[in-house]
Amino acid sequence: MKIIVSILLLFILFSCGEEASSTESTDSEVAIDSAYCNCDELIFSNSYNHFYRFVKREGFTGKCEEFYPSGQLKISKEFFDGKLEGKSISYHENGQVWEDQEFMQNFQHKEKIIYTQSGQVKFHAMYKRGKELEVYVNKPELSLQD
Repeated sequence: MKIIVSILLLFILFSCGEEASSTESTDSEVAIDSAYCNCDELIFSNSYNHFYRFVKREGFTGKCEEFYPSGQLKISKEFFDGKLEGKSISYHENGQVWEDQEFMQNFQHKEKIIYTQSGQVKFHAMYKRGKELEVYVNKPELSLQD
């Protein structure tokens, strides 16, 4: 009996998946990946206190990226329900990581590390919900171009 129920559930699951994918786009319309975008496409709503892309009430969930004119990745951010959630990594134009930080519900959370273009650590600190807890490295004498 359990085998029959399992087979029926698998059949329903796969048949629903096929129908959804066939109705998502037609020849005349192009499907939009709403979980990925250019960061310039995101809009911040003060009233909802979140970032959205299409509908103001619906916070963006996914990843956004920006690029330098050269095509090199400039920034990559992760969002959940319109809030910065997870990694936000900025890059120097030479491809080296510039700033590596984590967020939780729009608050800086856990580590933040700032690097020079040559990869030296300029600043390293730990945060909890936006408050700086401890600074491990602070070298203001280093320029970002070093």
